[in-house]
Amino acid sequence: MITFLASPKPFKGIAKEQQYRAIRSWLAAAKDVEVILYGDSDGIDEAGLDLGVQVVKQLDCAPSGIPYFGSIVGHAAKYGQHDFQVYLNCDILLSGIFEAMSLITLTQFLLIGQRIDLTESVVMDFEESNWRQSLMQLAIEGKAILHSPTGIDYFAFRRGMWQDIPSIIIGRGGYDNALLAYCMRNQIPIVDGTLAVAALHQFHDYGHMKGGLKVVMEGSDAMHNIRIGGVKRSPPLVSDSGYILKNSQVISCSCRGDWLRRAELKLRYEMGWLKTALVLRLIWRGINGVGIILKHKLSIVEVMYEFASTHLTEVN
Repeated sequence: MITFLASPKPFKGIAKEQQYRAIRSWLAAAKDVEVILYGDSDGIDEAGLDLGVQVVKQLDCAPSGIPYFGSIVGHAAKYGQHDFQVYLNCDILLSGIFEAMSLITLTQFLLIGQRIDLTESVVMDFEESNWRQSLMQLAIEGKAILHSPTGIDYFAFRRGMWQDIPSIIIGRGGYDNALLAYCMRNQIPIVDGTLAVAALHQFHDYGHMKGGLKVVMEGSDAMHNIRIGGVKRSPPLVSDSGYILKNSQVISCSCRGDWLRRAELKLRYEMGWLKTALVLRLIWRGINGVGIILKHKLSIVEVMYEFASTHLTEVN
């Protein structure tokens, strides 16, 4: 039914616990689930055996040793068991992804969404029947926070969609924006699943990496992604999606109602009119600064209400 793709961090300490917990949430996503772990991180073979998932070590990587997104999805397109495929960060707990993808009748699409950040020391598990209530309580206590539309941690699509994808390096600054820009240039619909998919980000630092967060977001791999993806200016975000999943329906909601932002993105990514797009962006920033255009911003309350409504529908 669905294939999950990920390139994990080393399975050490808290990262091992978090990644095991995340992978188990994926394995519970549908009746028939395949998980493929890519790369050669410490402990990956043991994880494959413990969790009963596939490990693939041979793939194309950047000079830094970090895999190219195209290498992962290219392998999955050829060897994956299922047409529904999801690439995601290996610390993301996920629920509702298969149901959300099943609602989308578009021939091609990219399903993304805002994640919910769990604060330090918070442990969640979708295996608990009352996880929605627990998550609601965490939100009330300020321990579960809706991340801004800037960070994207899961990408759901149909097999074989990423034709001639540039050499985007996973997990580094700009890679998520570059993937959205690819879809916009190729007129592949982007669907916002924030209200339909529970994507929980487990708190972690960047101690496993030399240079930490600065290298992730500003290092040579990040600069490569920004350059090759053409996203130095006006990078696409979750809130720039053309559709949104709400009340079990796919609704047209381009840029969450911000028509000027939609015009700028169309000029920039679909038509390649960069100078005209820049002019529109300057106008957009100016009128946003004085509050003339107010793009709808999802809140944690709205997201939790939708999750609760979905649960009531399932029960009834």
